[in-house]
Amino acid sequence: MTKARTYPRRGLHGALVHAIGLRIVRGDLEPGDPIPAEDELGVDLAVSRTVVREAVKVLAAKRLVESLPKRGTRVLPRREWNLLDPDVLAWQLEAGADRKLLDEMLELRRLIEPPAVRLAALRATEEQIDDLERAVVDMATAGEDASAFLEPDLRFHSLLLEATHNELLEHMASILSAVLRTLFTYSGRPPGAYLRAAALHSHVVEALRQRDPAAAEAALVALSDDTKANIDWALRRQTALGRSDAPAAG
Repeated sequence: MTKARTYPRRGLHGALVHAIGLRIVRGDLEPGDPIPAEDELGVDLAVSRTVVREAVKVLAAKRLVESLPKRGTRVLPRREWNLLDPDVLAWQLEAGADRKLLDEMLELRRLIEPPAVRLAALRATEEQIDDLERAVVDMATAGEDASAFLEPDLRFHSLLLEATHNELLEHMASILSAVLRTLFTYSGRPPGAYLRAAALHSHVVEALRQRDPAAAEAALVALSDDTKANIDWALRRQTALGRSDAPAAG
């Protein structure tokens, strides 16, 4: 199963990748700006030149920076970034995801999953449907524990794309997982939301067992709508807390 993984923050190398990446995404370093010299970064973040060079390679692979002869390493415009990279998504969330970005993530999900689940209803093996059902059971077992709920939730959606038996869709699992992880992390959830989400996932599995593409799509759309409702709830709560000078909801 393809999984979206963020770059580990452990160690100086990972910490430096995170620190520079966040600066870029947050706008502290703007397009065309040079990455601070290795000596400056080394002093600033207490790392060696070798660690800085390796970190820059990682950021270049994510298309946040580009190194050119005689010009050094410079920040690339946002249109060049790999916006679906799990780290870039996570840094945007940490920098303060705006409504436009969240809406675009929701739109992307709606473009991928409803058509995919129709294929899964026709092509999924009984074993794959059983695996999806086990993921739902794990979600229900997690109850209102957000950290325990996340893993089976992401597993469910990766399994769903695998059940299409379309190799290209299967390879989109890492993209979808990165999007869903970001939406999940951002969206606050009112009491009972996790158990409701587990039930909505269960409706998808029931439709797959019935080999009913229309019902599977309807169940998936209902699940997507529930995510949007949670995002809306989190944004309203954040606005209300902001007005009262309380910490923003995460």
